[in-house]
Formats: sequence, C-alpha cells, structure tokens
Amino acid sequence: MYGYVRPVKDELKVAEFDRFQSVYCGLCHELARRYGFFSRFLVNYDFTFLAMLLAERGEGRTCPRRCAAHPLRRRSCLESSASLAMAADMSVILGWWKLADGAADSAGMARLGCKAACAALRGAYKKAAAARPAFAASVEEQLEALHALEQAECPSVDEAADKFALILRAVAAEEKGPRGRILGELLYHLGRIIYILDAVDDLAEDTAAGRYNPLCYRFSVSDGKLSDEDARTLRAGLQLSRNALAGAFELLESGDYAGILSNTIYLGLPVAAQAVFAGVWKANAKIHRKRS
Repeated sequence: MYGYVRPVKDELKVAEFDRFQSVYCGLCHELARRYGFFSRFLVNYDFTFLAMLLAERGEGRTCPRRCAAHPLRRRSCLESSASLAMAADMSVILGWWKLADGAADSAGMARLGCKAACAALRGAYKKAAAARPAFAASVEEQLEALHALEQAECPSVDEAADKFALILRAVAAEEKGPRGRILGELLYHLGRIIYILDAVDDLAEDTAAGRYNPLCYRFSVSDGKLSDEDARTLRAGLQLSRNALAGAFELLESGDYAGILSNTIYLGLPVAAQAVFAGVWKANAKIHRKRS
C-alpha cells in the first residue's frame, strides 16, 4: 500500500529476519484464505508491522508452505492467528479505498487499472467491512473528511495528516484498557508519518498532474520539490511524531517481535524518511539496507 514501515535488514539478526519473513508470508496466505487469490496483491510491509504489533505472546507458530511466488521451495510461514486475521481484514478495507481513490485521481490506463482492481476486490471489501464494521466506518468517515479538505485546497499539512492518522488509530479500537490507549497513540503518529512521507514522495507527480497535495499550499514548491528550509521544517515535525511514537512503543509490553518492531521504529522509519526526502525512495524496493 505505502511500504514505508519496514525494518533495516542489515541490523536484524538472521533469526529476526526469518521471523519477519514468516509473518509477511503468513499475512499473504491469510489474505488468500479469507479473501481469495487476488487479495494477495494487497500484502505489504505496513500491515506486516501491524500484525507483529498486535500479536499476543506465543502466537508465532510457523509451518512450511509453498505458494505461487515460491512453488518449488517451501518457506516458513506464520500460522493463522487473530493478529493476522485483523491485519488481513484491515488491509483489504484500506487497500480497496486506496484503489478507489486512485481510480478517482488517475487518468488513462492507471485509472482503468484501479477501477478493474476495485471491481475484483469489491466482494472482499464487503466481507472485510462486515467483519470489521467499526474500522470500515471510520475509514470511510475520515476519507470523506480528507476529500473535503482536498476540495477546499486546505493548506494545513497537520489537518490533512490528522485524518489519515485517525484511520490508523481506529485499528486499536478493539484493544481495551491501557494497551488500547497506548496502541492508539502509537498508530496515530505512525499514520501521520505515513501520510506526510507519501505527500513528499508524490509531490512532483501531484504537481505535474494538478492533484491536491497539502505541501503545495503550505510551502514554496519549485519543479515539484521543497526548498531546503521547508524540508527541514517538515522533517522537524516528523521527528516530533517519531518521538511520540517511540514513547508509546516503550510503554508496551515486549512481545515476541520486540526486536523487529524496535528496528522498524528506530532505524527503518528514519531511513525511509531520508530516502523520501532525497527523492530516491522506491515503493517496490526490497527491505532496505542501512545507508552510511
């Protein structure tokens, strides 16, 4: 979907990387089991992170499985679990809306592709929305609010980012008590970071296509790029969200994936931000390696 929330491979232990890969593969299989083969294309690093974040201690049982991507060699795959089911449901809901947004904002073959994907996933979306009605309603509500800001050409980056951040906060609604509140805070700031990184990543393309991007109205944009001063201002705001996210993470009990989650938060997100602001981020790249 976005792909910015991923660990730095070089800083993972071999066993940690294998466990990360097993969760990624497990989410892919869970999507196929619940929503059919086509839904596998929604698997992404962001919701792999979510599955690990939501996992209860002891959930991490794996088994060897083959799939269409790896038909000859079995790969270690996380068995079906409550956290994988939740991540799969929410991947479908948010993924379908992102495709719908792409169909509305794109043109030519890109629009046709998004429309075709929306049609193929319509049944999966309805099923996922029935399984997670509160989350589906929250996604629709916040995206409508975001669309209204787009129509008004809102210059506030914070106001626009808040709508997407509230979508991710809604993921924690099923968690009760202090843990739910902490997860909500963590996911809110993660959503804010994702939205702003995506806005920076798409700035040149949005500018050329005349699409709404709050950065165009808040900052001085030249040739699809921010000035150095504006980029520093935006990165300072992102750092505040990373600090708040990290503070919430430290309040959570350490689970089976603590090392991978820590790597993603403290190393992966800054590396992704650095690449996005440098203009060298590739959304379809493999798990990134540490840059000197």
